[in-house]
Amino acid sequence: KFGTSKTSTGHKLLPPCIRVIQGDGIDIKSLEMILNAMKAAGWAADNLAFGSGGALLQKLHRDTQKCAFKCSYAVVNGQGVDVVKDPITDPGKKSKKGRLTLECEG
Repeated sequence: KFGTSKTSTGHKLLPPCIRVIQGDGIDIKSLEMILNAMKAAGWAADNLAFGSGGALLQKLHRDTQKCAFKCSYAVVNGQGVDVVKDPITDPGKKSKKGRLTLECEG
């Protein structure tokens, strides 16, 4: 149990190190439904972090565009660690690992 505090509006707020991430299938209607359900249950919207999926834009998304931002490197207990996603169900979704750079030629 992590406990909660109360916002100025009286909604329950988890500690800052804990959030609920919803990043798949979010569009403007589901976003509104989720926020209304949270409000009705007495939870603060600040407990949530929403991804910026394509459904919020033009129904284009990372899978149709073959483009995504993913974690590739982390520091854990002062040590650098490469991070990679390599799903067995879709080799096309394998991510780059390690510290990456963006370089411009010309």
